[in-house]
Amino acid sequence: MAKVIPYQAKRFQPIDFKRADDHAGNPGQEGQLDLFSQVQPLQLPLAENTFELALKLDLRNDPSAEQYYLKSIEKKEHIAHSYCNLGVIAAHRQKMAQAIDYFSRALVEEPRHCESHFNLANVYFVAGNTGLAVLHYEVVTLIDLEFADVYYNLGLAFLEMEELKSAKDCFQKFKKLYPGHESDSVNVLLKSLSSLV
Repeated sequence: MAKVIPYQAKRFQPIDFKRADDHAGNPGQEGQLDLFSQVQPLQLPLAENTFELALKLDLRNDPSAEQYYLKSIEKKEHIAHSYCNLGVIAAHRQKMAQAIDYFSRALVEEPRHCESHFNLANVYFVAGNTGLAVLHYEVVTLIDLEFADVYYNLGLAFLEMEELKSAKDCFQKFKKLYPGHESDSVNVLLKSLSSLV
C-alpha cells in the first residue's frame, strides 16, 4: 500500500491576492515583482490616468499608491479596479475587515470583477470560512476559465473540506493551464491524492 501524505492545514499556502489590471506576463506571475532586476526610475509621462499612476506606484510598493487609487475613484476612473487594489493593500496589512469592504465595493461597481472575487475568496479561506471561499473561487472559474491560480487555491479549499476528487481535479486543471509550472507542492498533493481517489 502506498504511503499517503496527509493534508495538514497551513502546510500549503494559497496563492496570494491579485491586483486588478496586472495580468501581464507569465500565467501565475501576476502581481509578483522581479526582485532581482534593476529598479528603473519612473519616467514622464508617468501614466495616462490616475489609476495607471496608482498601479505603477503600487507595483513599486510606494505607499502613495493608496491616495492615487482614492483619487481615481473620485475621478470615476477604473472604480472597481481601484477598490480591488485598495483591498489588496489592506489585506497585505492584515486589515481583513477593511479588505472585505474594499473588495465588496468593487463588486458593487462590477459584479463579475474577477480579481475581487478571487481576493474575497482568499480572505475567507485564510479566516477559515472555507464554504464562502469555495463559492467565490467557483465564481472566478465561471468568469475566467484561464485563471490558473484559482484552481490551486480552490483545490486547497476542497482539501480542507475533504472533497478529495474535487481537489484532485482542481490541481490537475492548474497544471494543465500552467504547464511550465513544476510546483513541488502540486506534485506532492497530486501524488498523495492519486493514492486516495
